[in-house]
Amino acid sequence: MDFSTGSPGRPGASARRPHTVRSILAILVIAPLAIAAFYMWALWNPGDTVNRLPVAIVNSDVGAEVDGTPLEVGDEVVAALVESGDVDWKVVTAEQAREGVDDGTYYYSVVIPETFSADVASAATGDGRRAQLEVVYNDFNSLVATPVGESVIAQVRSAVSESIGQQSADEVLIGLGELGQGFGEAAAGAQQLSDGAGEALAGANEAYAGSRELAAGAVELSAGADQAAAGSSELSAGMNELVGGTDLLGDGARQISEVVDLVTGPILSVMGEQGDIASQLVELRDGARELAYQLTDPSSDYRGGVLAATAGAADLDAGLGELAAGAQELSAGAGELSSGLGQLAAGMGELDSGSVELATGLTEGLAQVPQFTEEQRLTTAGLLASPVGVDEVYAYPAAGFGPGAVPAVISVLLFLVGILVWFVVRPRRGPARQVHDGVIQEGLRRYRIPAAVALVAALVASVVSLVVADVDPPSVLAMIAVMILVGAAAVAAGRVFTVVLGAVNGTFVALGALMIQIFTFGAVYPIEQLPAPVQWIHSLMPLTWAHNSMRMVLVGYYGPRFWVVVFALAALVVAAAAFTIWWRRRQEPEVEDVEPLPEPSPELQTVG
Repeated sequence: MDFSTGSPGRPGASARRPHTVRSILAILVIAPLAIAAFYMWALWNPGDTVNRLPVAIVNSDVGAEVDGTPLEVGDEVVAALVESGDVDWKVVTAEQAREGVDDGTYYYSVVIPETFSADVASAATGDGRRAQLEVVYNDFNSLVATPVGESVIAQVRSAVSESIGQQSADEVLIGLGELGQGFGEAAAGAQQLSDGAGEALAGANEAYAGSRELAAGAVELSAGADQAAAGSSELSAGMNELVGGTDLLGDGARQISEVVDLVTGPILSVMGEQGDIASQLVELRDGARELAYQLTDPSSDYRGGVLAATAGAADLDAGLGELAAGAQELSAGAGELSSGLGQLAAGMGELDSGSVELATGLTEGLAQVPQFTEEQRLTTAGLLASPVGVDEVYAYPAAGFGPGAVPAVISVLLFLVGILVWFVVRPRRGPARQVHDGVIQEGLRRYRIPAAVALVAALVASVVSLVVADVDPPSVLAMIAVMILVGAAAVAAGRVFTVVLGAVNGTFVALGALMIQIFTFGAVYPIEQLPAPVQWIHSLMPLTWAHNSMRMVLVGYYGPRFWVVVFALAALVVAAAAFTIWWRRRQEPEVEDVEPLPEPSPELQTVG
């Protein structure tokens, strides 16, 4: 009911006022409950509807090549994201993503840059780069979509970066470094072993040749007994030195074999004995064991030969003391010595060949193990733990009443002004001011003050947006024109409620309708998260048109969607004005918004 329907000096005023008060009280009680119920229904568990949000994803990755194998990480990321269904991913071009975020088709965009695969592949080089995902948010589209998007992007980054932790990666890299160092030391030792084996082979060949000469000279024992005795003493001493050298070599070979077993054992237990590197490691381990066996085990060819030669030399030395009686035995012993030294020479040849292969294999294995500095190791560990970063761009942030808050806040404020102005500024009632006034002129006369208030509100909102919110629209004049149009639409819509329901009831109903629109116009909560009935009426809400027109003009988008909402607002102004004029003229016999009748002169008033 309208408070202006009666006054203390008019009949029926006292009867209407209690009814109006009861209406107001009923509205004050029922409206909050109804709005709260609507809010709970519209936003019940919005987390289950995040997958409805349209989000643009652009794959600009050109791929990379690692050891001759193509690497297309961008395609894999896009396929995984689309399959996950966290949001409604739309695979588009870079231009479509930019335009879609500007006009509100997409709430935000995710761009996979051209170097994404190359950056991922660089992690193992020691000078790697973190692959970046580029995300562009636009708070013009929705104030809630950006925080929701940040949460989704955090999950996306976690999924893409799923790998070993930084500590584990660091330990693996340390192990690789120690393994590489061990390979280097083993390769150097194997090279030394190869050199020593070559020298030992030369000495064995020389000893073999000398034994043959000794055997030939034994036949002429009687002629050269003294010379043979002297030679056998030298031979015995040399063989003792050879045994001592072999003991030293045996100790070194045993240590090398233990180190090789310690290094290759854990690796082979993980990798198995299949593959090029594993086969090289097996060959390294077996070669080291064979070397230690030949140098330390008396039953081996080399060690047995050395000991046999030493024993033969001792026998030769003792036998020469009994030269006269044992010339024949010396000849036989010389033959055995010659045979043993032949075996020794053959064994030393195999040892030399095996040591060369060992040194070559260790050198090749060392070349395949990455050698990182401390800084490179730490950098690589960090990249393996978190290989993907996010470069977030907030094109129009809303925090702290930033530019992103302007379309939502200003559109609501202008509609609030357009509703309340009819409650404060009420056209007078009574007979027509001038009987010759036209119907349209008389109807539009009532809009003068509210229209002026809306114009001032739109201009103030423009100044606040430019100065306080720091918006930077491509065209300031276009922004002001849109705000004036929104203010006019708000005044026209507010007038429809008050002219039909009265100033009080109409204002309350209009405010209730405004509250419903705030939930459904998409500037606060993404419309895709709301129930289907709300989505159906979303595009019919004047506040939706106002918000869309403001956010589009602020980014300089003047495509078809912009002109559709501008036409809708203009049509609302014209249709609402025409409807209110028709309605008031239809009700003219009962209510007329003109100057009140002159008060009766005191002389004509009756007392009592």
